[in-house]
Amino acid sequence: MVTFGREVCGSVLTIAKLGAWSVSYYVDTARSAAAAALESRAAGGGLGEYYSESETRLPVWFSAGRDAAAARGLTGAGRDGENADLDAVTRWLDDGESPCGASGRAFGQRASVHGYDLTFCAPKSVSLMRGLGNDVTGKAVADAHAFAITEAMEYLAEHGGYTRVHNPRTGEKDLVRLPGIVAAGFQHETSRAGDPHLHTHVLVPNRQARADGRLVSLDGTSLYHEAKAAGIIYQATLRRELTRSIGVEWNDVDPHTGMADIAGVNRAELRSWSTRSTQLREWAAGHLRLGGDDELSAGQLATAQKATRPRKPEGVAWAALRVAWADDDRTFRVDETVQQAAREARRAAGVDYAEVVRRAVSHGLTKAAFTRADLVEAIGARLPVDDADGPSPREVIERLADGVALRIGDERQAHQREGSIRYTAADLVAEERAVIELMGRRDSAAVLPSVDTTGLSADQARAVTAIATSQRLVQPLSAPAGAGKTHSLRALRAAAHDAGKRVLVAAATGRAVDVAVREQAGDHGATLDAVLGRLERGTEVLDVDTVVVVDEAGMVGTQHLRRLLEVATSAGTKVVLVGDEHQLAPVAQRGGTFAQLVTDLPWAQRLSQVWRMHDHDERDVSLAVRDGGPAALRRAVGWYRRHERLHCGDQVTMADDAVAAWRADVVAGRDGLLIADRWEMADAINIRIHSERIGDDAPTVAAARGHRVAVGDVVITRQNTTDIPTRTDRGADADPVRNGQRWEVLAVDPDVGRVAARRLDDGAIAVLSGDYLRQYTHLGYAVTVHAAQGVTADTCHTLLSAEAATRSIAYVGLTRGRHTNTVRLYDTRAGEADHEHADPTATGVHAARRGTPAQAATALRSVLGRDDRAATITAAAADEDRLPDQVAELRRHHRTVTARLHREHRGDRHAAHDRSAQDRAHASDRALVEVLAAAARYGTPLPSSQLRSDPVAVALSAPYVVTTLAADRYTADLADTVRQAAAGTDRRYVQIAAAPSRPDQRRLDRFAERLPAHPPSPREVVVVEDAAAADPAHLAAVATALVPVRGRLLLIDSGAPGPGRRLLDGLALPWSENARPTPDVADPALASVADRHRESAARSWRILTTPLTRDRGRERDHGLDID
Repeated sequence: MVTFGREVCGSVLTIAKLGAWSVSYYVDTARSAAAAALESRAAGGGLGEYYSESETRLPVWFSAGRDAAAARGLTGAGRDGENADLDAVTRWLDDGESPCGASGRAFGQRASVHGYDLTFCAPKSVSLMRGLGNDVTGKAVADAHAFAITEAMEYLAEHGGYTRVHNPRTGEKDLVRLPGIVAAGFQHETSRAGDPHLHTHVLVPNRQARADGRLVSLDGTSLYHEAKAAGIIYQATLRRELTRSIGVEWNDVDPHTGMADIAGVNRAELRSWSTRSTQLREWAAGHLRLGGDDELSAGQLATAQKATRPRKPEGVAWAALRVAWADDDRTFRVDETVQQAAREARRAAGVDYAEVVRRAVSHGLTKAAFTRADLVEAIGARLPVDDADGPSPREVIERLADGVALRIGDERQAHQREGSIRYTAADLVAEERAVIELMGRRDSAAVLPSVDTTGLSADQARAVTAIATSQRLVQPLSAPAGAGKTHSLRALRAAAHDAGKRVLVAAATGRAVDVAVREQAGDHGATLDAVLGRLERGTEVLDVDTVVVVDEAGMVGTQHLRRLLEVATSAGTKVVLVGDEHQLAPVAQRGGTFAQLVTDLPWAQRLSQVWRMHDHDERDVSLAVRDGGPAALRRAVGWYRRHERLHCGDQVTMADDAVAAWRADVVAGRDGLLIADRWEMADAINIRIHSERIGDDAPTVAAARGHRVAVGDVVITRQNTTDIPTRTDRGADADPVRNGQRWEVLAVDPDVGRVAARRLDDGAIAVLSGDYLRQYTHLGYAVTVHAAQGVTADTCHTLLSAEAATRSIAYVGLTRGRHTNTVRLYDTRAGEADHEHADPTATGVHAARRGTPAQAATALRSVLGRDDRAATITAAAADEDRLPDQVAELRRHHRTVTARLHREHRGDRHAAHDRSAQDRAHASDRALVEVLAAAARYGTPLPSSQLRSDPVAVALSAPYVVTTLAADRYTADLADTVRQAAAGTDRRYVQIAAAPSRPDQRRLDRFAERLPAHPPSPREVVVVEDAAAADPAHLAAVATALVPVRGRLLLIDSGAPGPGRRLLDGLALPWSENARPTPDVADPALASVADRHRESAARSWRILTTPLTRDRGRERDHGLDID
């Protein structure tokens, strides 16, 4: 039996939209609970309960906001904390009618949002303390829970309680703050499995009162944006209240969720009380199959879609639940020794709010330009418990946030949401300035002069050559998915070796390092964390003879990048940052710096061609998904739709369809990859595939996340370690075990609890056991998007939330496959939430919901419209008019530095162009000397019937190897004459094009390259049609080769510019036409040799053409230079 990991409440606060009649579940549950309570009291006198059950099992009103209770239209709701009338709540949620009878605009017929379900979940240990503790403890927990919700709702009312009103003057929809938010809270005590799980559904009607009393819609975007911050305030308040009331101490707070469990609670006991049942889990376990409406009877469909179930745990009397939990074999204990130690540690540490802010800014913010809600979350997750009298955690967090936040830009305009305003902090300004200071460093010793680009595409060759030959120490290389960056880096490594340097690879993940080293992009490597640690300890030293390649640089945080660049640039080490700024951001670190460097540095290189996908059109649309504008995105979505790559529906249906498609790939022998955007979905898929592939009687061992693995399973390792030996098939050491690697299980040992597995990418063998197997290894048929970045497969099937996925996540999922990439988008509609469903196993059937292709395309466009990539402070401030002094100074400095770097780069390019031109001229002059040396050597004349006085006939009949002819004189008739003259004297005739325009033309470059192995035949005649377009070295090679065979080289000159222009003008042969000035040869030595050859040619021509006289002896040979 494979199970899921511990139950969690998805987040500290979940938020979901409510449709028509969604409130029925909550109301029916409350009525059932109230009836059960009456039965319990009638039967047993209430079992000695400390307080009335009606205080928690019936809904209560929450009135958040200073003016909420007094707002006209809400006075009938009663006071905050009073029981809410169930019928009044129903009317408000279903019909938009407030308790006093006021109503707003009627809800539409289709998909109207009637309200929002804000679910506040207590940590598991708190739920157990309430359910299994004594009456006083239970009451204290309930009170703390209720007060914490009140504080969270106050925060939401202040920062998320807006409606939008059209402004006729501006045409915008202005945000208008509501007097407050009134909601009904339904406190529930159990999970679906009946275990203690304290949580409250706070139902916020989507008709709230404005200051004028009119009922209006809430701005859902603002509410969603502030939800996590409100949840963290709930958790911080809950901890403080329980510490003050019953002296509870806490474990460390999870910085991502803001949650903490009670100190001294056994984790195994927590897990034992965390059984959980959902539709997705029941499908994974094989207890639920899909059925369409057409294959279900009316009775089955009604049951499968039923919003209630018989005898739900929430319908059981509270007293009966506590009796059942007390009789359960599972235990719950709090170690008082651990509690006391935690208490002493807390009191000794005290409360240092400055340190709280420092840690929140340094470690809690993943963006340098953040929202105020981001800052509230970071501070709240690090706020220590202060049990002294004083302001509430909410008030403290708000004050600290206001004290540290530097607003980027003007005050919020009327039409702007709070979440659209960006802030930063002084420490982050200093951090960004430090990177700006480093990015322009240069060192002449960093140049790699020799680069072999054989086998690279044009843009790969250009990028590698530019990086290698640059003096700049910071070298960004931006490459889209599938652009062949590793192939390019091999050439860079070879260039480094030619210069006597080593290449060190660093990356955010060990897996990326291993792949880069294995594919010869570097000599050795380690994770960036490890490299920085070695640099600090002195066990790694960077110098001018080292090149550092940072792979997946877009996933490296600013903190790490700054530290590396400081050390590297000080040592004269070139750092090549390779990545894709459009893929995933760093995990738990600030991102955006790599993207800023790509934008800022004029020498940054970019690869533009994608090679991974076999379909050329898919390559193009992947680039549109990456960074295309609205029109390109529309075309891309249309392409995916036309090629049936888009699907949408509910999560169970989409998961089932993805597994079916993956299964078909496996049967067809294709390497299929399954990707999910959250581990809950990946868990379900993994367990489903395991149950299909592995028999019930197969031996298994326990792994992480509650999984059990057997022979034949695919598992994934989730943490880097060098403690586990890895071997190749031949017994040699292999790369270490890395986070994100997938393995096939070869053997299991249930007695000891270990597995032997073969790594899928390189075949290495390892034995996984002990804590590593139980904590960091689990089924790996499906992986998350982060685990998939850098992976390539034949086909890829990606499951994404239509409501939460972002463009960067979709981009990764749509670019892993060579043959096909398919995305399935899932959502949860009103009535489909797990708590609204019957027991999934009641019928064993799930009513499948699949959307249309048009709906899938709309969902993908919505996902691609969410671009949450981190931006630097300077990027966020680029277009702002009013900035705080520190930010304004940073922007000025950034602009000054980047302007200087652009000027320097232009100067470098001009100098490089001049050097290149000089090098080309020098090479041309060397070739000129070689051609001149061959020009006056004897070449068998071409007899012509034309008159001797014709310059063309003179040139052709001259007994010299090299002759130039003007293109306008070399007519088709003359060409035939030359060809016939060669044929008439039994000589080979070769016509060559320097720049062929037709496939059937002979190429000069290939002819010249073949000369060492295939020398010309005796007296061969070679005609180069467009000599100005020729490489001078090729002309020199042909001329030199024709000398010993007494051949002829006819260079046809059109007068056009080109690589051979300088050589043609420099020949100035007296038997050829030359109306252009002869260029000067810059090198004195070459100039002297060229002049001697020209004098020799002129003397030979004079002797040949001077008539015999009495002064010239007849005994001398005519036309021969015998000096």
